[in-house]
Amino acid sequence: MKPDVFILGSRSTDRKDLMESAGFVPFVVIPSDYEEKDEASDPNRLAEIFARKKAEDVLEKVHREARKGTLVETLGLDPESPKACAVLITADTIVSMKSEIYGKAESLFEAYATLTKLQGQTHKLITAFCIKVLEIDISANRVTETDTRAGISVTKVKFLPLSDAKIKDYLESNEWKGRAGCYAIQGRASQFIRSIDGSPSGVIGLPIADIVLDLEAMDVHFSTPVDEEEEETGPEKEEEIEDDDSGDDGALDEDSSEERED
Repeated sequence: MKPDVFILGSRSTDRKDLMESAGFVPFVVIPSDYEEKDEASDPNRLAEIFARKKAEDVLEKVHREARKGTLVETLGLDPESPKACAVLITADTIVSMKSEIYGKAESLFEAYATLTKLQGQTHKLITAFCIKVLEIDISANRVTETDTRAGISVTKVKFLPLSDAKIKDYLESNEWKGRAGCYAIQGRASQFIRSIDGSPSGVIGLPIADIVLDLEAMDVHFSTPVDEEEEETGPEKEEEIEDDDSGDDGALDEDSSEERED
């Protein structure tokens, strides 16, 4: 089946960017209001619980919109279509090192303390996710959950040693706010990373490859941005190459398409 819409249960701008770049489009954001409370001492288990609870919270919001008769508008669905398919994705990210769990810092002091502990060390960045496939009966304003899967990605991240001055300088950027472990690997904190063993997108907030495998197992199909680009521009690019065979091997085309690195 091909979903009519994806639902991202998160306010995270990083996850929004990953959804778009992975081809999980169109998507709408219905953030979870689930209050994260410690329900397990094991970080893997904790992340799994949070991701599942967030999915349940967002699903209840979807049911609420259906009961109010506003779901079609909320999800941007075709009101003339009798049925639609939506895929809900939620996730939770936790940093763990030496049996200690690091979530999102609530203050500058807490962020400083976290980065001071992580510098020069290897920590685990754990991202758990939950996927729910929803069948929507538009005429009856009814939502049925037809399938659900959950998974987890554990990535080992090794930090370079950081001076106190470098940590304080980074914190002034405010990039640490709202992020587990108080850093953004795709931002200024990339200069702190010596190595990554695992999913780069999982570190950012969504382990895309793992999610794609689960979607395929659930018989959910979608076009990737690469597929669409090849369909639309592939033959045209080949023609340009043939026409531009000037024999100048030393020239490079500086007008190549811009790529965004997440």
